[in-house]
This record gives sequence, structure tokens and C-alpha cells, in this order.
Amino acid sequence: MSDVNYQSLFEVLKQKEEANGKIIIILTPDLSIPTHDLMIRHRVKFDTVINFKALTECGSHITQTMGSSTQFYTLNNEYKAAVFIQSEFIPYGSDCNENIMNEAYRYVFLMQELAHINDVENGINFDKETEGGDLIKAGVYAKVCTLKHLTLKKQTYARMLYAKTLLKVDDVKNEYALKVQREVMKKYPKKKLIQWSKQSS
Repeated sequence: MSDVNYQSLFEVLKQKEEANGKIIIILTPDLSIPTHDLMIRHRVKFDTVINFKALTECGSHITQTMGSSTQFYTLNNEYKAAVFIQSEFIPYGSDCNENIMNEAYRYVFLMQELAHINDVENGINFDKETEGGDLIKAGVYAKVCTLKHLTLKKQTYARMLYAKTLLKVDDVKNEYALKVQREVMKKYPKKKLIQWSKQSS
């Protein structure tokens, strides 16, 4: 079990990222509804919602919202991002381990979404002008950045949970998820992810 306080890490990072007013981070119990509807449900003010178009063929089922999603939008001609993170990954009970696991998952998926925002802001795999992007490369970029961060910070427990999610594709018909998984495994081979998925400390 982890001796890292992931709840505290999450709160500090959330406060830091929200300080400039360009990012809002929201915990939500349900990610199955469209992010546009999530914005309305959580009373996020916006003028226009920005949905990036795929510049390359990436198959069906592009949206994969396991754990988190980010919606870019404009408000008063300013470019902003709303990050939605699943509030509960494992039903809360009296077991302390479940609480720590939920806290670590929230932190991990916040790191992933901040990598997506960094990608968009720096035009790595997205073009804000044309609203186009390479969604597969973007998915890989965010996951690789998250793994690098967790490894660098020696956050082994969080990396274990994240490695488990990267090894698992719930829907084998989801071409996008499978392509992203394959590309991630070119950077971090399956053998390495399996090794990490068994290291909790």
C-alpha cells in the first residue's frame, strides 16, 4: 500500500492549475454522458464548445472516457478547458485501501488530462486554428507523459494502478483504444507494464 498522500497531491495540483482561470477541474460521478451535457450539469459557463476533428483515420469509438475527459471551450473569446474526473472508481466502503485507491486514481487521471491540455496548448498533436488533431498520437502522448511523471516521482502505487488500466481494453472492438494501446507499448513494452502492474510499493 502507498505511503504517498494522493488526495493531498490531487488538491494541490488542482488548486495550482485552476489559479490562472483557464482550467476548471470537476469531480463527477458519471462520465457516461457527453461532456457537453456534463458542462451544463456542472454549470460551466461557455460560449462555444470545441471538438477536435481527427486528421488521420483512427477507427470507430474514438471517445474513451474511462476515468476522465477534457472539454475545450471558449468563454468571452478566451480558450479554456474543463477537466472531468470520475469521483469514484471503486465503491467506497469501510476498507481504507479502497479510499486510497480512489484517491490515487483521481490523481493519475488528472495528470493524464493535464498532459492532453499541454498537448493542445503547445500544438504538439492538435491545431487550435483548424480544430484538427491526430487523436491516436494525442492519446499516446498523454499516457506516456503520465507514466513518465509517475516513474520520475517514484509514485509506484499510482503507476501500478495506471499500468493496469493501460493493459486492459474493455471493448476489443474499440479500434481507437487498441491502436493507442499498441503505440503506448512501443514506448513501454507490455512486459514492462505487467511488471509495473504488480509493484504496489
